[in-house]
Amino acid sequence: MGEVLVFQMGLAVVTAATMLGGGSGLPKGMLFMESHPPAKAWETYTTSDSTKRQIQLNPCFRKKAWDGGRIAARTLGYSSEDRMKYEQLVVYKDVRHAKKAMRGLRAELARCADVGKGYHRYRYFTKPLAVGDEGLRAGGRFFENGEHAVVVRRGATVYVVGESGFPTKSLPIKRFRGLIAQAEKMTVKVCDLPRAAC
Repeated sequence: MGEVLVFQMGLAVVTAATMLGGGSGLPKGMLFMESHPPAKAWETYTTSDSTKRQIQLNPCFRKKAWDGGRIAARTLGYSSEDRMKYEQLVVYKDVRHAKKAMRGLRAELARCADVGKGYHRYRYFTKPLAVGDEGLRAGGRFFENGEHAVVVRRGATVYVVGESGFPTKSLPIKRFRGLIAQAEKMTVKVCDLPRAAC
């Protein structure tokens, strides 16, 4: 009986290490966009498991991650001639680091809320969102295009999902319903991860 218990405990440790250590760091199929159809000639899909990629909602256009304490991440992107979408999940080593990442993102959104002039001007608007342990919805408006995004923290994880959009300052909730629904599903899904701390 004791040998069986030791074996089961060892198997659990190996499973956790496989999910959050080395390699991809996250189980296959964790993000919804991973089940995308084959790309057409005018479409591009990208996938990265790097923990060094910046948070995809990136109002100050930073080239590298500025948040610390990551232990796993996955970032997916889609682009075509007239549309883009992205999805990202970051797992931090504890809740404190995930909270710090959310504070940092809010600071970035405030710092780069209105930058440049004329054709080069861009603006970001943000409002709180009651999803997960904390969340926000944001809109970025550029000269000819823009984006809608939702960011939620659940335990030690931060989930980001965004798509093309032309936001207004009021960020009406009806324009974010699809993104919010996806974020709500992810706040449940991440709790299966060993280090999510839900």
